[in-house]
Amino acid sequence: MKRRDFIKLIGAVGVASLTGGCLSSTAKESLPEAADADKPNFLFILADDCTFRDIGCYGGQAHTPNIDQLAKEGMQFTHSFQAAPMCSPTRHNIYTGLYPVKSGAYPNHTFAKAGTKSIVHYLKPLGYRVALSGKRHISPKKVFPFEYLPGNKNPDMKAVEQFIASAKTEDKPFCLFACSNEPHSPHNKGDASRYKAEKLKLPPYWVDTPETREQAR
Repeated sequence: MKRRDFIKLIGAVGVASLTGGCLSSTAKESLPEAADADKPNFLFILADDCTFRDIGCYGGQAHTPNIDQLAKEGMQFTHSFQAAPMCSPTRHNIYTGLYPVKSGAYPNHTFAKAGTKSIVHYLKPLGYRVALSGKRHISPKKVFPFEYLPGNKNPDMKAVEQFIASAKTEDKPFCLFACSNEPHSPHNKGDASRYKAEKLKLPPYWVDTPETREQAR
């Protein structure tokens, strides 16, 4: 698939995400319309250490109603695999389109080779504003010259809404990465009382002990 066709496909997924109900009504009203069909807005929502077992629409036990609604209204992949089993290499892969062994970012907590191009280098010349809010875990900035919005391990929704409104004012298409640290351990988010340790279905390769079940809640 040619890069242009790939970008169009991802754009369709991004537009579907924008209408899926995860943003507030204020953000939705602020969404800029692309200047033409060749420049759709992109929205990437990245979870951390998340597998299909963590998402309801893929048969997981977690309560994920917003993601499930996105899958229902948009496009759901059933045969998709990441390029590396670790956090940082996966992020480098998504942002550059290169296998981690090609970019140099194959160990965790590492960086891409100098001169590597990322999505920012391809979209900015086309008139896009390209931003990231939330967890980064990528390096160096010369390879990833995003507009880094406020937000530490999770997206700052106020900053996200301001960015979208600003792009609308400038009449520019945008590409936004909203990167969450969840469901990375420690598993201390959400309502643990929703899940009963003794009723959880653990993967067959996990050691099934009371301690494991308690940690998986």
